[in-house]
Amino acid sequence: MPILPYYLPMLPKLPLHLTFLPFDGFSNMVLASAIEPLRAARDLSARRLFSWQVCSLDGGPVMSSSGLSLAIDLPLVRVGATDALILVSGYGMRDHLRRDSAQSVLKKARGLPLIGGFDTGAWLLGRMGLLAGRRSTIHWMERDAMAEAFPEVNVVSDPYVVDGNVVTCGGAQSVLSWSLDLISAHSGEALRFDVANMFGRVMGRSSDPVEWQLPSRMTNRALPLSLQRAVRAMRETAERPLALSRIAERAALSLRSMNRLFHAHLGVSSGEYYRHIRLSHARALGQETDLSLEEIASRTGYSGASTLARAYRQVYGETVRESIIRNNVA
Repeated sequence: MPILPYYLPMLPKLPLHLTFLPFDGFSNMVLASAIEPLRAARDLSARRLFSWQVCSLDGGPVMSSSGLSLAIDLPLVRVGATDALILVSGYGMRDHLRRDSAQSVLKKARGLPLIGGFDTGAWLLGRMGLLAGRRSTIHWMERDAMAEAFPEVNVVSDPYVVDGNVVTCGGAQSVLSWSLDLISAHSGEALRFDVANMFGRVMGRSSDPVEWQLPSRMTNRALPLSLQRAVRAMRETAERPLALSRIAERAALSLRSMNRLFHAHLGVSSGEYYRHIRLSHARALGQETDLSLEEIASRTGYSGASTLARAYRQVYGETVRESIIRNNVA
């Protein structure tokens, strides 16, 4: 069973609620690249950091570019309080948003903290005048066409662009980068790293099997290989915890250097990160097995159920079982 890494919880914040508005021809990969990291962040943290809903102009299903029909939560007109309205379009964006529907979108977008256009969604934002005088990006196949169609917009080749309260992204990889950065800004770099790792990793140049690195789309935030070795050693020993000095040895680091790297790149001490790996593993065992708390404690390096319970409550403010039940309900 995979061991779920964890992070030091940040100060309490209200969940960030996002509304996605896909149009016929949207890319499944783009929408998934936005939502799945947020779902992973919520699962890993056992906290409802993010919530989302999917709407359409008329409340009916939307057809993706691959012919899959997406069920919709509600029509745009029924969207209430939300922190973001993000338009997701792919093929056919020139045919979307007639005058009346554009006015409906503008009405909902007015005053929101975040407005977005993903894939070719920037074209729709440009048509509504929301990008005038702003920097923006779009899927690379439409970059030149957008610059020609909207001369008042500074179209750039960046993967994603945030200008004021407007964010625009290119393809799925760009949306994934944005989603990961949103997680970092909202809940910390350690959680961002853990979520990114859930979405794939590749071998590094070294033949050493422990010297892995994140895919190229994430190399701007990749950890030093020595720190990656330390993180991997912690995950591999969650059920049989080692002394931090031994973890440092496996990472070819001194204990002091390892702590410094954890603070610099993940914002927590090595001991804090290791503890949260073990607690997250305890949560996974509680959720996916019928083991008793005593057995879970034994398999996560705690001396007994009461010791595990105290550590878990100290960090999360609830018991293992309460956390599982609340997350399942959410």
